[in-house]
Amino acid sequence: MQEQTEKKTLFEDDAFQPVPQSERHGWWKTSFIWAGSSICVPTIMVGALMINGLSFLEMILAVVIGTGILSLVFCLQGTQGTDTGLPTVVLARSAFGREGAGIIISFILASTLICWTGSDCQIAGESFIQILTLNGIEWNRNLVIIVLGLIMLTVSIFGEKLLSKLNIIAVPALIILCIYGIVTCLQSVSLIDLITASPVEPIRLVEGISMVVGMQAVGSTISPDYHRFCRNRKGSCLAAVVGIMPYCLFLFIAGAIMGAATGETDISILVAKLGLPFIGLAILVLATWTTMACDAYTGGLAITSLLHLSGTKRAAATGIAGVAGILLAVFGIMDYFTSFLDLMASCIPPVAGVMIADYWLLGRGKPENWKERKGIHWVGVGCLVLGVLAALFLPFGLSTINGVVVSGVAYFLIMKLAGKSAAAA
Repeated sequence: MQEQTEKKTLFEDDAFQPVPQSERHGWWKTSFIWAGSSICVPTIMVGALMINGLSFLEMILAVVIGTGILSLVFCLQGTQGTDTGLPTVVLARSAFGREGAGIIISFILASTLICWTGSDCQIAGESFIQILTLNGIEWNRNLVIIVLGLIMLTVSIFGEKLLSKLNIIAVPALIILCIYGIVTCLQSVSLIDLITASPVEPIRLVEGISMVVGMQAVGSTISPDYHRFCRNRKGSCLAAVVGIMPYCLFLFIAGAIMGAATGETDISILVAKLGLPFIGLAILVLATWTTMACDAYTGGLAITSLLHLSGTKRAAATGIAGVAGILLAVFGIMDYFTSFLDLMASCIPPVAGVMIADYWLLGRGKPENWKERKGIHWVGVGCLVLGVLAALFLPFGLSTINGVVVSGVAYFLIMKLAGKSAAAA
């Protein structure tokens, strides 16, 4: 009996069943998951890049607007998980149909998140290799990536409970590292000079906002996977806002200051120049671990749905997603699959647009109105395609927002017209 209790404590049971209130927790645990996802190596690197194209104040404005947009999508999408207790791939059965969600949506999510898992694993592995190199240790690159990747994967396999605990450790560690970096850099670069400096390669403010939104576009769409563990709507929205806005703002500013002071955007070199190569790189590995764990976990949920497995097989599916990501890391996904990742990132936000319109506009935000549709709901799939095209080709606005708005508005209008036509007939 004790063994069974321990297993229930560590592992999620059926990932496709509604999370009962007894297993819900405070909003701050979910906020730490998003903080861990935001506090990662790419965020710092993008901050270092943005300061080359925007003034310091423009960069802050871009982050505030971008995270504000993200928080809104997080709230609208994530609250669906809180209301129903269901993950994204199950919630999608209303807007896209059971088969549509199980095949099309699950494939999009699984392929994208496996690729991101591979990217995270490669970043962590190569940072760890630098730690070894700095200490005079030479190890085989592929072996390091595989071993480290498998270690990091264990958290994802156990599920959301262990994910939140890892982030409670990783988030403060990276914050401390960034504070040290800021203090160190401000000894050589005046804050006034930084604020008044002109961008080296100017970009439009809208491009900066797009960079910020793009960092968490996938996360906002899959937010029900984690918000289903929140107790209520208020907690769900607090988890999104608190977990995204302050941490992103801090990380982007930290990246900008450290990048301007050192002239580096490569985070490993940047940290080494700050005088903390070993412990700094170790913290970077830990921070990347949290992001990889989230990506592999949600990728596992998508594979579970794609392969029509029962929710009890979620841990095994997560293992499949993680191993696939590790193999991509070994083959150097960061070097060869950037364009593919960008394409898939354009495909995911329109999924949220259709789901938000289905739940909040047509379903009036009432969980009792959510109903699973059989087969493939071609209206939802068609509007998803429209959103993807808008994200890729509209010459104005923000690509991510274009995708969400076009897919959502199109779905709402078509469903309303279809309803009126049916009533008239």
